[in-house]
Amino acid sequence: MNSENTTNQIPAAQRLDFFDSLVSQTFFPMSCEPCSATGRDFQGTVCNQQLGEVGFAAVRSSPLDVHRRRSHIAQVSDAAYLVKVQVAGEGIVRQRGKEAHLRPGDFALCLSSEPYDLHFASDYSQVVLAVPQALLEECVSQPAQYLGLRMDGNVGANGLFSQFVTSIAQRLDTLDGVLAQRLETNVIDLLSTTLGYAQEGQKREFLKVGVKCEYIQRIKHFIRRNLDSEDLSPDNIAAAHDISTRYLHMLFSDESMSVSRYILQLRLEHCRAALSDAAFADYSVSEIAYRFGFNDASHFSRAFKSEYQQTPARFRKNNKLL
Repeated sequence: MNSENTTNQIPAAQRLDFFDSLVSQTFFPMSCEPCSATGRDFQGTVCNQQLGEVGFAAVRSSPLDVHRRRSHIAQVSDAAYLVKVQVAGEGIVRQRGKEAHLRPGDFALCLSSEPYDLHFASDYSQVVLAVPQALLEECVSQPAQYLGLRMDGNVGANGLFSQFVTSIAQRLDTLDGVLAQRLETNVIDLLSTTLGYAQEGQKREFLKVGVKCEYIQRIKHFIRRNLDSEDLSPDNIAAAHDISTRYLHMLFSDESMSVSRYILQLRLEHCRAALSDAAFADYSVSEIAYRFGFNDASHFSRAFKSEYQQTPARFRKNNKLL
């Protein structure tokens, strides 16, 4: 559900503290400090929405310095990549000794499990995505190499990504649960494509990875995009990538699970999320199962119980939103 919070109705002397608490609750613990003499006239707004596993927020405020220190990191065990897209004004992102100067259309990555600093010398607006570390690292090889680097919004896929997430931010109040969940896949796919290119000044090179790693990433993207298809199978996946089924299984032989188990795991995770999501309250358990690619309700129920030690119906009852 879309949520918007602003300092407009907060007494001037309390606005910065309110905004500090707001961004810490939206993302991760951090500290906000005014970087000008107008701290008592501070204004800030955060509008946020969850896109599946990806947190999505539009942030704007008066001039500001933001610090995430080791003391903040110790408070939360979860880690995420924060993708900061500059919409208006300018900003500076510092992490791992690198410094990215962002102008509208540019973006940069931060990793929440390491200290970083942000500096905004004037009023600004950003769109910030919080992508679970494990999720992005499943889709992109070594995304941490981009920490603290400016991704130029005037270059190729960078601009497409910036424009796409900015357009989503402009329509946050119109997104329902089902659409938001589908947009997660689109955002991750485009971000993965964009980060598939390394940038050094105006020179861009395709991210070089081993053939095996590249194939696995490509196949996992395909599976996520087609998870709702009943026809998603090792044979069809192999055919779509012009490889043999045997080679597909060989590619997954060093992974933590087989390709069939990977498909099942993703479907169960999506169904589990939907069963506790108010957006799916009017869907029956079977309808949710079919929506995410299961074609047999009994098989789904058995697989769900095996994975989560309770039936889908019991899980939904125990996690019913009040």
